[in-house]
Amino acid sequence: MKKWIITTLVLLIIIMASMTGVYLKLIPTLKEYGKMEVERFNQLIISHCYFTSDSQYKNLVIIERGEDNEIELLDFDMVKVNELATAIVMDIEQTYAALEEGTYLASDDSYYQRRLQAVSRSGIISQIPIATLLNLPAFSFLSPSIPVRYKHLSSVGSSIIKNIENYGVNHVMVELSIEVKMDLTMIYPFFLQYHTHSIKIPVLLEIFQGQVPLVYSH
Repeated sequence: MKKWIITTLVLLIIIMASMTGVYLKLIPTLKEYGKMEVERFNQLIISHCYFTSDSQYKNLVIIERGEDNEIELLDFDMVKVNELATAIVMDIEQTYAALEEGTYLASDDSYYQRRLQAVSRSGIISQIPIATLLNLPAFSFLSPSIPVRYKHLSSVGSSIIKNIENYGVNHVMVELSIEVKMDLTMIYPFFLQYHTHSIKIPVLLEIFQGQVPLVYSH
């Protein structure tokens, strides 16, 4: 009886050691897939953040022209731009807070709303099949999966990116974007991975007649 118990224990130890070895070899690939899934999830949230109407983009650019109708001053209304950036960040923060607290409720039957509610309840953003990690996609629907969870680490940050340049003949192209940066932890079985993800949100792209003032040429 003792011999049978010892043999069983040895077999279990060998199996566990083998499984641990396989799992350790899969970790680099798992991290890559996990990072991709987290970035896809972040992109989904940001693409549905605070963009309520076209009116919020109006009058963001300040242009002053001289008597010859040439542009003398070209700038952005930074009060309005900062208000827009703050609204975007606040909306993202509130969405993440509701997800982590498990209180997010879908407001309609769209894929986006259903997806966020499901993540809020389970905390899992993706299930990665082991067959996929072993480069055996044909068997992915049969193999067990490794869950990928996330945890929001700190406040969402934002920076404003501006670009003013000549465009074609006697035209000026004005671009404005808001870059959102998030610090996240990806949670796998038995280990964590920290990840910073930045996404640039295009806010404004307009073309005006005239030349860029000399002050922007230096």
